[in-house]
Amino acid sequence: MSTVPYLLASRLHVTVGVFIFLRTYFFFFVVWWKLYSIFLNYYSFIRVISISVVQMANKNQVNAWLEEFDDDIILSDSDDSVVDPDFIEHLDHTSNHELVSDLENDVDSYDTDDNNVATSETDFYLGKDNKTKWLKNRLANYTKKRTHNIITQRSGVNSIAKHAVSMIDCWKLFFPDSVINEIVVYTNKYLDKIRKKYQRQNIPDTDKDEIDALFGLLYLAGFLRSNHLNLKDLWCNDGFAPEYFRSVMSEQRFYILLRALRFDDIETRNDRKSVDKLAPIRVIFDGFVKRCLECYTVGENCTIDEMLEGFRGRCSFRQYIPSKPNKYGIKIQALVDSKSFYTSNMEVYVGTQPDGPYKCDNSPASIVK
Repeated sequence: MSTVPYLLASRLHVTVGVFIFLRTYFFFFVVWWKLYSIFLNYYSFIRVISISVVQMANKNQVNAWLEEFDDDIILSDSDDSVVDPDFIEHLDHTSNHELVSDLENDVDSYDTDDNNVATSETDFYLGKDNKTKWLKNRLANYTKKRTHNIITQRSGVNSIAKHAVSMIDCWKLFFPDSVINEIVVYTNKYLDKIRKKYQRQNIPDTDKDEIDALFGLLYLAGFLRSNHLNLKDLWCNDGFAPEYFRSVMSEQRFYILLRALRFDDIETRNDRKSVDKLAPIRVIFDGFVKRCLECYTVGENCTIDEMLEGFRGRCSFRQYIPSKPNKYGIKIQALVDSKSFYTSNMEVYVGTQPDGPYKCDNSPASIVK
């Protein structure tokens, strides 16, 4: 039997099956497209309606505001003339300048009333003077920030200090060689004054290298937490003391340099102390604070606080604060960056200064201002 009819029949069946599949797929595609078109039309209709409703609501609200404003104007215009029959208008004899000044006075009185209400409703702490009020919560601020409160500089190390890479470089930023040379000159002047008291030993003048070594030993003693030790324990030969102290200088020389160390001219100190209690260190201290301001720019978050540097020597403005670790010392008020803990500005509290250029008000309000 011939296989040709069978092949033709099979091909016909395949063709019919493909046609039926394509027809069914096209039917479903047409149905899906119609449903999608209906959904788009419904969505556009709903969107148009919602936009119209919102516009009508806004329009009604604006109209209500305008009606209230018109009512206020009518009441304010007819208030005096209706109630008071003897009311006389003086607008013809009033200048524009007077009208503007009256309007400004009304605005100022309105602001004052608002501030009084805000203060009365807000809890506050009363200062020691029974006048200063410290609010617990910050008041709402609806005004623009003042120009002097806008920070335009970026906080961080300034260009003058970016070249410092080692500890010695950082030290020289705040205590340059010129300052050390001044200390050497002033110390040698005092050594000449006390040299006659040391007849049994020769006391030579000091120099810059020796003063640097002295400061290095003082830093090392603080690093080793030797502030409660006797100096003789740092130079003893029992094997427990550090060898750095004996290698740098003798114990007797260290004592003499500490006694003779001066930061000002001893010959003119009395004249300067008549107008400044901080005269013995004023030049060096002000230069140090100036360099602190030049080397670093603080951020927007700073704090002002007092610190007590431990000191039990003779000083007219030595303070006693039992709550501090060092109960006796010199009180310093400092401005510190709260993020980097950098001390930017300092002022030594010396009490009431004599009459002169350094006399200032030490009240808390003046310090905050």
